[in-house]
Amino acid sequence: MKRLPVRLFPSFCLLAGAVFPAQAQLTLNQIGGPLGAGNYGTLAGTSAFAFDVLPAAPTHTIPHANDGIFGNPNSWIGNSNNSFVGLNFGATALPLGQVAWGRDNLNQFFDRTSGLYTLNYTQVPNPGAALAVTGNPATGWAPIGSTNYVFQGAANSPISMSLRHVWSFPTVSATGIRLTAPGSSFANGAAIDELEAYAPGPAPLLSLVTTGGTMGAGNIGLASTAFAKDLLGNGSFAPTHTIPNLNDGVYGNGNSWIGDTESSFAGLNFNGSFTVNQAAFGRDNTGAFGDRSGGTYLLQYTTAANPGAATPDASWNTIGAIYYDHNGVDSADRHLYSFPPVTATGMRLVAPGNGIGTGAAIDEFEVYAVPETSAAGLLLLAGAGLCRRRRK
Repeated sequence: MKRLPVRLFPSFCLLAGAVFPAQAQLTLNQIGGPLGAGNYGTLAGTSAFAFDVLPAAPTHTIPHANDGIFGNPNSWIGNSNNSFVGLNFGATALPLGQVAWGRDNLNQFFDRTSGLYTLNYTQVPNPGAALAVTGNPATGWAPIGSTNYVFQGAANSPISMSLRHVWSFPTVSATGIRLTAPGSSFANGAAIDELEAYAPGPAPLLSLVTTGGTMGAGNIGLASTAFAKDLLGNGSFAPTHTIPNLNDGVYGNGNSWIGDTESSFAGLNFNGSFTVNQAAFGRDNTGAFGDRSGGTYLLQYTTAANPGAATPDASWNTIGAIYYDHNGVDSADRHLYSFPPVTATGMRLVAPGNGIGTGAAIDEFEVYAVPETSAAGLLLLAGAGLCRRRRK
């Protein structure tokens, strides 16, 4: 299963450790893609259950939650507020470290996605809809984590929330999982076309280094050329929200960029090729504004010569996906991420939202090159090593 490894901070309320509170550590690994190998949901002996189901609707039934088929005609929808759907793995607990779900992974329907989703697990043999939430996996359902999906992403957009999303978390042993979905009945009840579960996967490669803080030395963004797909109001909100504000070295709403269309993007042309391993961005690092931060961001790089807004999507490689809950503490602050070094001529952020209503704001986009060790420094290190060997 291909991974887009990024650490998720659902607002982030993330707590590490073996005891899982109401919101534990989750990682957004992938958006879209096919069923992965080793899906517990389609194993012989696994069965689906739910609190309830939309009546008289053969299109939306409980067995569709794990029939291995994506799409609206093979989905489940509950019939009450915050209904739930789950998987019973049987009497023997399995190692669990990843789950996936979506509204319509065929990307034809993108409604019925927004709201709070809560994931639970249990170690009780053959769990089902009647099992109670006790907070203790030995006696009932215990929480793994929660995430609040912000409605965004029309069909065929790169960050459509209707697509399958793969999440990972600290490993647990489980006989089943339960996903509580937002909404109520036909009016707005969330649809789940497939609920998947997997053993733990590879460790995340993209990590949060710090939240807040100030710009560090070596930010090549300051010497780069900023570009964007579009601009809020076609520039009518200048100078508060303009493209050059992306790398002017100034934090705050008054020096930010906001796109004007769904899944807009902003980026940096490095004016050369650099090996980079860190990037930072935020909505308003001064703390004055906390809106316009929620949703999914794609961090991408390219090796194309002189990249800009017209560089084809196929020329951009995704490093990872990050999901922000804009209601969360510090979600608008600058967040610095690290990742395995890549050689790039530019980077871009595909941002959530659309225009004045929900368009994400970026007050500063920073990118950091891998520090170089000078030749003189290498000679000094080598000499120190020789001295230590001689003293022995």
